[in-house]
Amino acid sequence: MPFSSILLFCLSLASPIFAWAADAGEKTLAVTTGFSGMMGQMLLVLLLVILLLLVLAWMLKRAGVAQGALNGQLAVLGAVSVGQREKVVLIQAGQDQLLVGVTASEISLLHLLSEPIALDNSNQSGSALSITDSFAQKLSQAITKRQAKGTS
Repeated sequence: MPFSSILLFCLSLASPIFAWAADAGEKTLAVTTGFSGMMGQMLLVLLLVILLLLVLAWMLKRAGVAQGALNGQLAVLGAVSVGQREKVVLIQAGQDQLLVGVTASEISLLHLLSEPIALDNSNQSGSALSITDSFAQKLSQAITKRQAKGTS
């Protein structure tokens, strides 16, 4: 952007201030109020657009649009936190299963499994484990165990 266009833009923003300094009447007060009202509206619209973008990004993340790379050939099968920002992740890539370490600064291959880990198909959504299903299954098992203890 050339310097002259930046200068013209700054001068156009400052024009209500110059009008107020040139004429101290009631009319200039309305011009200044109009300008500040317009800036307030622009800021409000900008905040609404940013909020809309954040909501759309959250909805896309929840829907899993970004997941399912390579037509389902790449999937995260499970993950375990081993620290505050460190995880060990089991990944299915085609026929291979990889054990990967994930930190805040890098991702490194820990082990290439020679024999894939067999997963229970009832807990799978596509080829990745569904966290909600596994939680629901563990919760129902815990409730069943608690009811069995209560009746004995």
